[in-house]
Amino acid sequence: MNEHIDMKISGSSSMPGGEYGSVSISGAGKVNGSLKCEELHCSGAAKVQGDVDCAGELHTSGAAKVFGSARCGSLSSSGAFSAQSVQVEGLASVSGSLRTEQALTADELSASGSLEAGSVHCRVLRASGACRVSGDIEAETAALSGAVQIGGLVNAETVEISANPAVHIHAIGGGTIRVLQKDTAVILGLFRTTPGRARIGSIEGDDIELENVEADIVRGKYVRIGHGCRIGTVEYGENLEAEPGTVSRSTQTGAK
Repeated sequence: MNEHIDMKISGSSSMPGGEYGSVSISGAGKVNGSLKCEELHCSGAAKVQGDVDCAGELHTSGAAKVFGSARCGSLSSSGAFSAQSVQVEGLASVSGSLRTEQALTADELSASGSLEAGSVHCRVLRASGACRVSGDIEAETAALSGAVQIGGLVNAETVEISANPAVHIHAIGGGTIRVLQKDTAVILGLFRTTPGRARIGSIEGDDIELENVEADIVRGKYVRIGHGCRIGTVEYGENLEAEPGTVSRSTQTGAK
């Protein structure tokens, strides 16, 4: 049984920090101090002047700001949510905006809105909106489309990226890496658009397939360089397939 009282803020008011059961903020509410609760729902302009430790769901459809770190069982954000760092035990679903200065950690992260973080650590990452990470991404599976800016390394066993000119990644490392042009770029069903290239500094993996990618160096066991690519150097272990004019230099290094 829950031994803590519930907290409900509506309108413009504030409550002290502490331990609560269910917390609901539907106005311009402020929590003065750190907050520990069973669940947290924010549909207004909420501010927590400390850390948040939420055992269950943290849901925000308004503008919520945590001045410290946020930890929760699951996260659902269709509004604007920000914190210094965010740790989610289960699913983090973002259709609005999520911003964290430091690390964002989750089991599964699905973002169709705006995602901005210092670094991302999760088992599965799916981002189809605007994804900006100043540091590294570490995941088992990373699927990225839309606008992607990664200042560090994308490190995942499986990497799938939709190639477009809004993709800028410092480096990718993994097992299977696919950076491909999607077939959805059609105007009135008649004309296929010619997208710009995704810009990636270096790519290293076992099985690599690229389209519309500009990269300085690509290292892999099996490498396929498709249409629209501009690659400086390819180092491959077993096999290289490259369309004419896409690779400046290539070297076979033997089996990895």
